Amino acid sequence: MGTTLLVIIGIFLLLSKVHVLYALDDNGNILIAERVNADMTFSSQYIHSVAKCPIIEKFEISDQYKMVLMESWNCSFGAGIETEPPPGATDRMEDGFYVIDNIQQVHDEIRFHPVAITDQVLTIGEKSWNVSRYPFVGKTFTVQIQEKAQLTYWLSKL
Repeated sequence: MGTTLLVIIGIFLLLSKVHVLYALDDNGNILIAERVNADMTFSSQYIHSVAKCPIIEKFEISDQYKMVLMESWNCSFGAGIETEPPPGATDRMEDGFYVIDNIQQVHDEIRFHPVAITDQVLTIGEKSWNVSRYPFVGKTFTVQIQEKAQLTYWLSKL
């Protein structure tokens, strides 16, 4: 009975699929492996290098497991900071921030190149990583969602 149960659990782990948000460096090394679900959110927050103001980008994971930029928050204009909402989006002011809502810009991958000068924080669900620190800083890494077997996901967490 015990061996049969282990075989059933093993088959389940090999066959069941999960979606994983990976942060991969240019050599394919896994920096982050976080299981995600549709409608889950994540964000990136950093200080703009020229305007010296916080920039917050909020993403949602779609039913097709694509990363969708939904909101952009900033407190300055110019120096490459978006000031016009794209078609279908709206804008507003809130707590000193210029907010563009309902952007709905779909991404298969997002590339980051954090530096140590200021903190850049990547938040996925309830977990946060300061990507301006080791092992992220100075590396270009890509965030993408992949469908994996549960066992593969668990092994990547080790």
